[in-house]
Amino acid sequence: MTTLIPTDRFSFNSHRMLALRDTVLRVWEDHVVARLPRAQGVSRPVLTDTMPVMYERLCAALTPDYFERDGLEVSTLGAEHGVERANLTDYDADTIVAEFQLFRGVLFDVVDAHDIDLTTPERRALHLTIDAAVRESVRAFVVAGNALRERVAAALAHDLRRPVSNVTLGASQILQMGAAPGIAELAERILRNGERMEAMLGELLETLAIRSSDRLQLELEQFDLLALARTVAQRARDYGGADVALSGEPVTGWWNGAALERALEILLTNAQRQGEPGTPIEIKVGTDLGRAILTVRNHGKPIPKEDFEAIFEQFVRTQDAAESATGSWGVGLPYVRTVAQSHGGSAVVFSDAAAGTVFVIDVPVDARPFQGDRA
Repeated sequence: MTTLIPTDRFSFNSHRMLALRDTVLRVWEDHVVARLPRAQGVSRPVLTDTMPVMYERLCAALTPDYFERDGLEVSTLGAEHGVERANLTDYDADTIVAEFQLFRGVLFDVVDAHDIDLTTPERRALHLTIDAAVRESVRAFVVAGNALRERVAAALAHDLRRPVSNVTLGASQILQMGAAPGIAELAERILRNGERMEAMLGELLETLAIRSSDRLQLELEQFDLLALARTVAQRARDYGGADVALSGEPVTGWWNGAALERALEILLTNAQRQGEPGTPIEIKVGTDLGRAILTVRNHGKPIPKEDFEAIFEQFVRTQDAAESATGSWGVGLPYVRTVAQSHGGSAVVFSDAAAGTVFVIDVPVDARPFQGDRA
């Protein structure tokens, strides 16, 4: 079982609950498919989504040290879950709430069936953490729905450019033909308004392009993710002087090598820039429940929790980044998330002073269904 947070300080009940993770998720997935019409036909890797990591956070909530520090910190996971549901499924907001309700019921049924005696504070911690995940998932789902409407607007704006261009071209030709004064005046007005419309459509397209969350169209190939990570890590050592420690297992799947390579380069550059000098950057490759897990961890000043989502937005930089001398435009990490989502996966970050900052790329082992079999 691949875990993304240290479990050595887990309480007894945290360890017992973690051992039931696959059982809980399997039963939950069966319930979701059987009871929620909009979930039928959704592939298991997409259905699983960020829930394995969410489950780890729930297990951590049973350990007082973890819960006191960040027991409710599931905002990033909840938000990414909502975005993926908006982009990859036919869900509505009610379905997201319903699937979390099913998850809550399955979790407590399985835990009780295995005689894990949860205290009242432990049950309260689980309920609070699940409630926070539901809230963030629905919020992000609504935002992603708005983004979809923006993409529709972009498509309409793009399609309107040609007829508007034809209108301005026709008006210009009328003027060149030496038309009568009255007709020339009308043609001049048509030309000015047509040019104004072209400029407005161009501005709209540029604005929507910046805000767009469209998935990349990628050509996929089969390769070993660990081998790719080894190549990128060695290049970072040779040319960037980075101290990189690579671990994990071979994971062969269908992805776009160039896109994942660039995403990993961005994460390594970010880790080297933000990490504490003298500490290694840790890359780990693993697989879990049909999904490949790629993590990059560095130690240093943690990212504030309120910036977890902001750093993945186009042209948005945190205060620390804005005050740095790197000159970054803030497009690297948004690209990383776009690559992950284009493979049917997600990209999230966790950060605290004790465990460091870890970026997680979580994608299905076979991404072909999410690219329309563009292999």
